[in-house]
Amino acid sequence: MKKFTLICLAIVATMFFASCRGPQGPAGNANVASSTVTVSSQDWYWDNNTSWRVDIDYAAINLDIHDYGAVLVYMNDRNTWRQIPLTFYYSQTDNQGIEQFYSSSLEVSSYQGGVSIFWTENDFFDGYRPDTHQFKIVVIASGLYYDRQDVDYSNYEAVKTAFQLAD
Repeated sequence: MKKFTLICLAIVATMFFASCRGPQGPAGNANVASSTVTVSSQDWYWDNNTSWRVDIDYAAINLDIHDYGAVLVYMNDRNTWRQIPLTFYYSQTDNQGIEQFYSSSLEVSSYQGGVSIFWTENDFFDGYRPDTHQFKIVVIASGLYYDRQDVDYSNYEAVKTAFQLAD
């Protein structure tokens, strides 16, 4: 009887510790969701005479995630995932040989059920609709996000590895 009790305790302890490992699964589990979204040039619209905007529905952003969790958005820039907010700096020489400097800034705003991405040129000119781009949206539950402060959240590859995300 004593041996049977020890075996039962061992089984219960094994089940307990296995269930306490935390979320180690792929994207889409209860604590982490991740998706890649392609936004075509036609999806952007001119918003409030200040920037181009696109709204992306993402059901994993519930009220708890919005209020307490993390919503991370990355843009594919030359095969590297770069976290938004993001600013590009570039220059162009005009007809008179004068170099003009410009910048494009991307910002993100999350809401329950989705994200909005804003693309603003420093001159607020609306003549250059953004091209087609890929974005990754990663949603992390609050407890897990705060428990994993060892992760460099600005680096998608680090986030992918830490949470075992599938591309």
